[in-house]
Amino acid sequence: MPTLASNRKGFITGTSQTSYTDALVATSGTATDSATGNQNSIQYFKSSGRGGGTFRFVRTFIHFDTSGISGASSISLQLTSVAGDASSGLHNVTAVKHTAGSSNGSAIVDNDFNNVDKSTAYSGATAYGSSGTITFNLNAAAATQINNNNDFNIALLLTADVAGEEESPLEEDGSINNGIAFNSAISLVYTAAATGYGNDINTVSSD
Repeated sequence: MPTLASNRKGFITGTSQTSYTDALVATSGTATDSATGNQNSIQYFKSSGRGGGTFRFVRTFIHFDTSGISGASSISLQLTSVAGDASSGLHNVTAVKHTAGSSNGSAIVDNDFNNVDKSTAYSGATAYGSSGTITFNLNAAAATQINNNNDFNIALLLTADVAGEEESPLEEDGSINNGIAFNSAISLVYTAAATGYGNDINTVSSD
């Protein structure tokens, strides 16, 4: 099956807030553009502490140049994990649309942290193991974007971040860490559109 490597990949650590609800709606953070190495880049951190505590999310942002793809089907996003826990639903990750990097593969910046469209999911909640290949099976909304546009922007968030429930996913202080090996490929894997003449020639099918 054909693969397409990401054009840009990075993550943004949201600014630390004094509550879980404020962390969910943070508008900026610290961007790591063109990330390298092993990074805990899909994360929730909680430290209740005295005087308000510290709460923050980390979100991953990926861009693909899809100008050469049309008619693709059975599309998935694949990456290599270095931290997670497939047995815990708290580590589940959902892929959503983003508009970071000006939506065209430019550098992600601090103020891109909240440039995510949680209402446009590109995958279901996906278990995230501590190692090996993680595969996100992309849905019809993602396929439409990939097949009809030059840019495909996909963000990876903890499913709890996407859901935005009222209560923190952690009862006690701690963190939910999912890591990505950014030195390894982050790729779209897909079935290419069928090719052929479209008509029978000399009674031999072009299929």
